[in-house]
Amino acid sequence: MSTEGRFGHCQFYPWLCQIFYVRLLINLFMCIMLCVGLQTEAAAVRPPLKPLNSEKFLEMIAEADVIAIGTVTKVKQSKTVRQPLETVVTNVTIALQRIIKGNGRMEYIEIEETYQQFFTDDKKGDPIRGKDIKAEKTGPDPPVGRYREKTRVFVFLKPIAGSNQYHPVGSGSQDAYLGLFQITSEGVESDRYRFDKYISGYAKSEADFTDFIVSLMRTYK
Repeated sequence: MSTEGRFGHCQFYPWLCQIFYVRLLINLFMCIMLCVGLQTEAAAVRPPLKPLNSEKFLEMIAEADVIAIGTVTKVKQSKTVRQPLETVVTNVTIALQRIIKGNGRMEYIEIEETYQQFFTDDKKGDPIRGKDIKAEKTGPDPPVGRYREKTRVFVFLKPIAGSNQYHPVGSGSQDAYLGLFQITSEGVESDRYRFDKYISGYAKSEADFTDFIVSLMRTYK
């Protein structure tokens, strides 16, 4: 059937065309949401990263423009919602105590990380009438660092183009090793993955971990 024969009745029955196009838009929207859901489900079942080994750690060191030890002094988070996506921006200030690689004159460094996540309304709400809107996050944990004020960290950073801010190596990728490590009373650890047995031996103390980084830096120079 020709296009003219199929849609020629629109001039006589415009309401039929409206129904057709509404159904077409609904079907298109459902296809898009299905694709988004499949991608999110696939991300949610992604296997965890293998323990960080020396080869991958050396790549992280080589990729970083700045490697430093410091204390998190300020964490600020902002969110922008555009259903079905929410964009989250985290800004962090770190007071530097030792710079292992990079400009040794820096005293503070600003970090910015951005990610998007899907939200579905679990309960309909009406802000005007005072009803709450509850949202449920779907998918895996965001591929960014976890920052807590007054904690000490190792950071492996890359500059953000067009600004004086930085982001950790691997930020934004579920399949990359994130260049952020927490310094605790029990040693050095990552929030996102484990170390292999070799690196674990150096991660038992801040001093040993620092010496290990310096020794690997000499390797690739």
